Amino acid sequence: MLNAKKQFYLFLFSIASHLSATAATVPVEQLKNKSWFSSAENCQLDKSPAIETYQYDQDTFILRQNKCVHYEAPFMYLLFGEQQAVLIDTGATKEHEKFPLAAKVSEIMAERAQQLKLKQASLPLLVAHSHSHGDHIAGDSQFTNFIDTEIIKVKDTKALISSFSFESWPTKTSQIDLGNRVIDIIPTPGHQAQAITFYDQQTQWLLTGDSIYPGRLYVKQWPEYKDSIKRLVEFAKSHSVSAVLGAHIEMSTTPNVDYPVESSYHPNEASLVLSLEDLYKLNHQLSKLGDKPIRVGLEKFIIYPIE
Repeated sequence: MLNAKKQFYLFLFSIASHLSATAATVPVEQLKNKSWFSSAENCQLDKSPAIETYQYDQDTFILRQNKCVHYEAPFMYLLFGEQQAVLIDTGATKEHEKFPLAAKVSEIMAERAQQLKLKQASLPLLVAHSHSHGDHIAGDSQFTNFIDTEIIKVKDTKALISSFSFESWPTKTSQIDLGNRVIDIIPTPGHQAQAITFYDQQTQWLLTGDSIYPGRLYVKQWPEYKDSIKRLVEFAKSHSVSAVLGAHIEMSTTPNVDYPVESSYHPNEASLVLSLEDLYKLNHQLSKLGDKPIRVGLEKFIIYPIE
């Protein structure tokens, strides 16, 4: 009788675990199928907002800059913990009149606090970056007078190492804790010398900036880039990864077909979401290429060495 009851409870537990796992995958699938604003061939006719906002869950938001505001149309990630929030990247436009990023972040904070009936209308904010290229840091100045905000200096490797307490750059990872939400930080130079990847333990996302995304993977430091992608693969072996999310979409739904550089109109864009399989595929191809930087199309992205 005891064994039968035990088996029954185990059966219920297995069903609950399955349902929980299934439920956890639903938002990722929704994100995978998300169609972002394509903007317009004539930007004077574009009616889309300057910033498109996607709420993944109550603590996780993805922002994208309108391509008619800036053709780079970078993605930014706003993650909330219990004690702090982090904004990863600040877009490609400095002027708040054209690109009101700080106002949007403030609006999200206030609405979230109201929905969750929080005592504080906002949380201390950490402004971090995937790397220091202009299309990822231009909006920093909007946060200079933002209350309880720290902006990480990203153009200086020593300052970056100090800010995130890296013990050994670029071979060791670091962490920040937002309050019951831990973010691992993985050095991934290669596209740019101070490039880093963020791993959110809550969503199990790898936020890879320009290191890997659906587009042209511009590689400036070839050996460092190869090591960085290999580092991500090794990290993924000991961490569950639900999605690999970069900072741009430059590919169409047709394999190996990208949009022209500086294009502000992207009909039929590829999904933002890449998988571990895509990361492994990139690592395998880089290993095959060895010390020879060669442009190679891998369907969802293009290895693109630059001088």
